[in-house]
Formats: sequence, structure tokens, C-alpha cells
Amino acid sequence: MKRDMISILDFENEIDGTLDLAIKLKKRIKSGKKFQPLEGKHMGMVFEKPSLRTRVSFEIGFSHLGGTALYLSPSEIQIGKRESVHDVAKVMSRYVDVIMYRAFSNKIMRELAQNAEVPVINALDDMEHPCQIMADFQTIKEHKGKLKGLKLVYIGDSNNVCHSLLLGAAAVGMNMTVCSPLNYEPNDEIFKRAQKLGEKNSCKIEIVREPDMAVKNADVIYTDTWTSMGQEAEREARLKIFPPYQVNAKLVANAKPDYIFLHCLPAHRGEEVTDEIIDSPNSKVFDEAENRMWAQMAIIVKLLAPDAIKKL
Repeated sequence: MKRDMISILDFENEIDGTLDLAIKLKKRIKSGKKFQPLEGKHMGMVFEKPSLRTRVSFEIGFSHLGGTALYLSPSEIQIGKRESVHDVAKVMSRYVDVIMYRAFSNKIMRELAQNAEVPVINALDDMEHPCQIMADFQTIKEHKGKLKGLKLVYIGDSNNVCHSLLLGAAAVGMNMTVCSPLNYEPNDEIFKRAQKLGEKNSCKIEIVREPDMAVKNADVIYTDTWTSMGQEAEREARLKIFPPYQVNAKLVANAKPDYIFLHCLPAHRGEEVTDEIIDSPNSKVFDEAENRMWAQMAIIVKLLAPDAIKKL
């Protein structure tokens, strides 16, 4: 039976195991040893939004695993406009072994997965960004040795990245504080789901309004751009609202001395984060960017070749 990765909670009980697999793959391939369980397999990469990291990490990662990836640009398919979601799913299922979809709409993402006969991986939609969060957690685990019990603070616009962080943190028992301006809080349904899951896994999921208070004793500070793709018309208004939520030297002084800074990139330096923070020794953003590839490779192996894992 085929599996999809649409939400981070599709791997709810496998996050730690998938991260361990990603770390093993990273060590093995960097040491010069091959691991190619996907020889002869093909991935279709459907993009509605452009991305440096998403395209390169998936394409190179799939190649490391022995397969071939095909890039389909925003103008080539136009899912739900030029052709129905149902028909695109059925046609692509005849050509490829897995579909990676970077989308505007979570609704269309789920419709594609429902109709596809091959696994579908969410490479971003308007509700979640699960592959990014797997890379984030891999980075935290590599630098902190664990996830459970740490305090992660997300500052800024409560977007798709924040949503997947909330659900993922709750699933692994990591405390998470969100600090956003009024009217820019997380989706209420997702936040309540994360809180409920956090109670089950003995961790605290909360919203704190004051940035200085939010980052107190933080192990991880995370931010993202204040204006995401598709929100360009709101940019001027957002630039007036978000400056108090900038991650800068004054703010991080309240965190633990060995905190790590994460950002999914691209960063707008001088807006959500200052140069002195993103370029500091505490910043692990480029480890995080690299780990997109390793985390996604682990997800792909679990979806397409789970039996090969024991050969690592």
C-alpha cells in the first residue's frame, strides 16, 4: 500500500527513526560509499513556486539514491487549471514512481495524493512544509544530541513552516513557543492539535506575545521571512508590524548561551534577522539547508525502499 508525506504527522511515530536514517545516509555517502536502492526509479517534481533548495536537494538526493528526477516548471502543468487534479495524478502515476509537489494549496495537495497511485511528497503548500521541518530537526539533533525536552522558539509570521514545527515538536516531545504579532498567529486548528499532542508527549506548546520573554532560556531560535511568496501585496503593511520581532543581538541575549539559530531561507537580512546573528557561530542555517537533502532522502527511502534500510 502506497504512503504519502503530506503532513509532518504522516511520520508522527517515525520522526526520530527517519532522522537517524538521514544521519546514516549523510555519513555513508560523504565517506564515498554508495547507497542506490532506487536504481531505475523516477521522480516527477512539480513546482508551482520556485525554490533553490527544494529543486537542488530533491534532484541531487534522488540521484544519490540511484534514481532519476524530472523537473516540471510552474508553466508546464498548471494543476487544476489546464488539466484536472484527478487526471494529472492518474497520468503521472503511469510515468513516475513518486511525485514531489511544491504547491500553493494544501487542498489541491491532498486531492493529488488521494488520486495518485504513487507516493506524493509535500515540498511545501500553504498549510505545511514537512520536509523542511525534518531537516530542521536533523540539524537540531546533530548539534544538541536530542529533541525531547528542548525549548524551540519560533518568532515572526506563523506560516506553513511554523505549523509543521508545531506539530512536529509536539510529536517528538519538544517544547515550542510561538511569538507572533496579533492577527499573525498559527492556524487555530493546527495549534490546538499541537497542544493536545504536546500534552500526550509531556511538552509545552504555547504562544507568548513578548519576544524577550518568549526566547528566555531558548535552546533553538527560529525565524522566517515576514512576507512569503504570494503575500507581496501585504509587504509594506508587514514591514510596519514585524520589526519588534526581529532576531538580533539584544533579543538572543535572553536565550541560552549555546542556543542555535535556524532559518529555512531565503533570508531577508536586516529584516527578520540581522547579519550578526545569521553569520554568528550560533547560526546553523547552512547545515540546515544541506540537511534538506539528507532528510528528504531518508523520507524517500522510507516511502519507496523501506526494505533497503537494513542494508545500511
